[in-house]
Amino acid sequence: MVPVVSMKGLGYRYGRSWALKDLDLLIRPGEVLGILGPNGSGKSTLLKVLDGILRPHEGEVLLKGKPLSAFSRPALAREVAMVAQESHFQYAFSVLEVVLMARFPYLKRFQFEGRRDMEAAQGAMALTHCGNLADRSIHELSGGEKQRVLIARALAQEPAVILLDEPTSFLDLRYKREIYELISSLATKQGKSVVVVSHDMDLAGRYCHRLILLRDGHLHAEGPPARVMTASHIEAVFGCPVAVDHHPVTGSPRVSLI
Repeated sequence: MVPVVSMKGLGYRYGRSWALKDLDLLIRPGEVLGILGPNGSGKSTLLKVLDGILRPHEGEVLLKGKPLSAFSRPALAREVAMVAQESHFQYAFSVLEVVLMARFPYLKRFQFEGRRDMEAAQGAMALTHCGNLADRSIHELSGGEKQRVLIARALAQEPAVILLDEPTSFLDLRYKREIYELISSLATKQGKSVVVVSHDMDLAGRYCHRLILLRDGHLHAEGPPARVMTASHIEAVFGCPVAVDHHPVTGSPRVSLI
């Protein structure tokens, strides 16, 4: 299968400190790729490089075989969408207005949204089950509702790749499961390549097709969840003893602190 994104020898540094170093990675169509690692391991930096916000100091990122640096910002936004960890809105935009913001890469200067843009926004809201919220203010939503809207906005960009930075932070159990079910369906039913940074290992182990484990900006382990989520890998990266077993219902790996 031809990868959507490929990177070779990727390196990025802040001053003299390398946040990412010698990173080789492929992102395939229709898969959920989970990125695990402690704070400061390079997870969010990697997402920013993939989104074109940061330009690597070493190596190269190819998107559909073309260097990421060769894309204009609107062209890149038609291929890659980011759902950031924190999204604040100064004004009380409606949900529909927030989702329609995603159509900027397709509009010319001073051009207003048309029928095609409205169809894309409504379709994205239908897929994320937030169409009933269209007229609500973004400030009135619960955490889970707001996260569905932000994913709808990303979908309305009609990208090939969706990047999510800690999409279930501060959500309760029901909404965590709901968001990961949605993430899974975007890959399996919509064919999107989904990259998700997560601290929730159990959910990542259940819903991600493949995981990478970062340690000090280096790739420590990569592969299916059962291969990556081992006690030896987790202890080496996080520096604490754990026990890893399998969930009695799903069979996915499960991590417990000792």
